[in-house]
Amino acid sequence: MSQMKLDDERRLLECKGRTVALLAKEYALLRCLYDNANRVFSREHLLDRVWPGEYPTDRTVDDHVYRLRRKLKEVGGPAIETVRGVGYSLSLPPRLALAEVSLRDPAVQEAMNGVFARYHRIGQGQAILKLANQQQELGFELDSFYRLYIRFIQGDLRWFLETHEPPMNERIYWLLLFYLFADTPDPKAAVCERALRLNAMHAEGEREMRLLNIADLYANEGRMEEAKAVLSEGQRTAVEQGLDGFVMALGTSALYMSLLDGDADTARKQSVDVAELLKAEPYLRELAAYRMLEGVRQLLDSGGQSGEEMLREGLEIFEQSGFIPHRLLALKRVGEVLRQRLPGYPVERRYSLKFTEESIRLGLHDLQPKLESKIRAYLDQLESDQVFL
Repeated sequence: MSQMKLDDERRLLECKGRTVALLAKEYALLRCLYDNANRVFSREHLLDRVWPGEYPTDRTVDDHVYRLRRKLKEVGGPAIETVRGVGYSLSLPPRLALAEVSLRDPAVQEAMNGVFARYHRIGQGQAILKLANQQQELGFELDSFYRLYIRFIQGDLRWFLETHEPPMNERIYWLLLFYLFADTPDPKAAVCERALRLNAMHAEGEREMRLLNIADLYANEGRMEEAKAVLSEGQRTAVEQGLDGFVMALGTSALYMSLLDGDADTARKQSVDVAELLKAEPYLRELAAYRMLEGVRQLLDSGGQSGEEMLREGLEIFEQSGFIPHRLLALKRVGEVLRQRLPGYPVERRYSLKFTEESIRLGLHDLQPKLESKIRAYLDQLESDQVFL
């Protein structure tokens, strides 16, 4: 049987040269089963994954499975098996022998991971996802970082909370990032400081948290001097260690802090600096983040329509890039600045609502208690282990 292909943008299923269109929930259900092929899911699990925040019944799953089976049969696709008393599973055959040859070739694996690294650097999230969907056909395996990173850019918080495959020391950094995005009044910097103190994260995550992520938390909590100190240290380290990938992210963080601090002159200068960097390296993810901050800067500076146009452009570029959590972070930053500098204005209310809508769409709104509990339990366990030792 030829490999099945899924088109996320158009919700199409292709197999053996034949194509069939799927409804939104049919596609979401098939994608869930396909990404976890040969794994059995209960109806309850599928309801949580495909209908989050909704209130369908078990019959809803059965009806969708029935329709999917008919459409899969139309194109000669694989079968959705019923495991009596348990649930459903999409049955896929083993990889083709040709793919197995590629899997045993280290040069292929190195080359493919290099492609992922480049797409990551230039902010092409959609390209990362499309390439990842072709693993079976092209015969390569993702390294451990990109297996998690792909789930992150899709905003799949539920997977990070429920999976047991990667250990918590590999997942905790990504969980902390989701926690950072959550709009809650509780101070979050202390939790991240605790995670750093306990060496809870893998090396890459710890470095990013120390040099970049925690600065936003300090700034949001009014600890501006500490935020600026972290940012300054991050910029120095990036230069000394040749961490080119950090330079633009640090630049947009510096612009954000100046806007939050009400320092218009510094914000204007930093905006020019980031714009110059983007001329040389117009990476989608960073370009989107910059456009949104520059839109806020223009709103504060002149109050004109150009600022709102920049904000809209930034959101559109994020849609193109495919980085869902980064879009949420950008909306959070916009909301923080507008809440302090233009409280109660229509634009502030509008972007606060956008942030709330994105949080709900991501599932962060409903899963926040579980997220906080998961992080706290892991850090408590680490602390207990260290005391015992």
